[in-house]
Parts: sequence; C-alpha cells; structure tokens
Amino acid sequence: MREKMIGGILAAGLTMLAAAPALAASGELLSGEAYETVDAQVERDGGVTLGPFSTTSAHCRKTGDSRAWVLERPRYGQVSIVKRKGEIAFGEGEPYAHCNDRPLTGTTIRYRPYRGFVGDDTFVFTIRFPDGEVRTKRVNAHVE
Repeated sequence: MREKMIGGILAAGLTMLAAAPALAASGELLSGEAYETVDAQVERDGGVTLGPFSTTSAHCRKTGDSRAWVLERPRYGQVSIVKRKGEIAFGEGEPYAHCNDRPLTGTTIRYRPYRGFVGDDTFVFTIRFPDGEVRTKRVNAHVE
C-alpha cells in the first residue's frame, strides 16, 4: 500500500508537514464549528496521511502534543489517529520556517479506503493544539 501527501499535507515516503499552531494545509484557517476543506487524491488500495500536527518553539523544539478526534467517519474506508514522526515544514515567510526539515513526532490522521473501493468518500476531524487552538477539517477523498 502506498501513502502520499495532499495539498501540502499527505506523504508517501516524502516529507510530512507540521504546523504550529495552524494545520498544515491549504485553504482558509477556521476554528470552532466551521470547517476547512481539503481535497485528497487517493490511489485505490492506498492511503493518505495528514500531519504530523504539533507545536514548536522558536528553537525548533516540540512544545506539546496535539489531540485529535474524528467527528464524522468515512463510509468507504477507515480513519485512525496515531503519533508518527515526520519533518517540520512551514510555508515561506512563516516565523518558524527556519525549522523546516527537522524531525518532529506529532498527531497524524490516516485514511485508508476499503479494499477495492473507487469513488468519493468524506470524513471530518478536529484537532486541538497545546495552546488551546481548535481546527476542524473536512477531507474529501477521491479514490481512483
């Protein structure tokens, strides 16, 4: 099975992204009951990983673990929340961009479609960062 990165947040043997305190993803950053939406291209019998999500200090050290919950489970696959090692990756101009490519362990969200499934699936998760910030994402998985 292969995993890959989507929209700056999925990985298949490539760099996994971290953000502090925002989610590492495209789209408008929202909190509360509003959703950010991410479109993910997923290979059939493959999967995607979002994260790791954590916070870092200006010295590129992890300052705390994020917690995540799945609010809406996918109909045609499974989502799991695991701690996983990746690399810090902030966008250009971000205050902590000097930390990019440093190892970091954080909360990751993994989606795997059911074997043989092809089509569209959706799930929603919320992540709470150590500073109390809460982000909710709706992931539209397009399984090919």
